[in-house]
Amino acid sequence: MGLWDRLRQASNHLRKVRLSLGPDSYYQYKRRRKHDRREAERGRERAKDSAEREREEAGRGREYEERYTREREGDLARERTKRERQTGSDG
Repeated sequence: MGLWDRLRQASNHLRKVRLSLGPDSYYQYKRRRKHDRREAERGRERAKDSAEREREEAGRGREYEERYTREREGDLARERTKRERQTGSDG
């Protein structure tokens, strides 16, 4: 009797495994949901990283513009003082 019980248990187990791996099974649904959730999380992380990179690039662009403007103002001030000295010594 023990052998028949074990065979019945084994066949029941195999039937359950086969049904649980079918395309319409709950476990496939659950696996798909988990996969979709992970993909969505990765997409959100990529979007967050992309936005952060864009902010950094914009900040670097602003810093460059500010530095360029300050340097240009300094150059103009030096040119003015140089001209003033030249016109003062010519007159």
